[in-house]
Amino acid sequence: MTQLKTMLKWDIILQSRYKIIHLSILSVLIYFVTLVAIPSMNTVQFKTMYLFFDPILIGIMFVGALVLFEKTENTLQALNITPMERRNYFFSKIISLTLLSIISAFLFLFLSHGLYFEYFYMLSGIILTSVFLILLGFILVARCNSINEYLLMMMLAFILLFIPPLLDITGIYENIIFYLWPSQAAFLLVEGVFGSLSPTDTIYAVAYLCIWITACYYIANKAFYKYIVLGGR
Repeated sequence: MTQLKTMLKWDIILQSRYKIIHLSILSVLIYFVTLVAIPSMNTVQFKTMYLFFDPILIGIMFVGALVLFEKTENTLQALNITPMERRNYFFSKIISLTLLSIISAFLFLFLSHGLYFEYFYMLSGIILTSVFLILLGFILVARCNSINEYLLMMMLAFILLFIPPLLDITGIYENIIFYLWPSQAAFLLVEGVFGSLSPTDTIYAVAYLCIWITACYYIANKAFYKYIVLGGR
């Protein structure tokens, strides 16, 4: 627990130093101003899209940036010779970035929608989506040595994971096969923030994301050890 607290303090310092916290709050304010300036965008669909993509930005992008920064500054090499457990390193990133996602989402909802929304779906959707995407970020960044490499990997992951469910959510092309995508489960939970979601869809979304989180944690742990701790390629 002491190790985790130490890592959490360090991660919050890093996020402040690299302006990650500032960028997250700024993105909320920019989108809110956009909603005010363009009333046609002030719809449940646009708000749902924002709530979904905000954890993507904070989770998958910023965890990659933080790991690459720490690689550059030889912080990870120092961690490897200390008694710090890898799981505490993972949990610290997951907790700090997920809290930032929750704060950003709540601020956005408060400004644009007031305090009347489904808190269960807001918290479950943001937390599970953030944790999944942060772990996915760990998997992607493990083999990257530059931000350009990571951005390319992230773009490929985005196309594979998020474009198909987007077709279903927007009604362009609906198909039950999209329920195999973890991002479909994330979309459903975020949709529930603004309206009712059936018990079946709720159970599916929560359970399916938990399964993917478990699998991603196992893969991320192995990848981190092989490609970062051992320096493999």
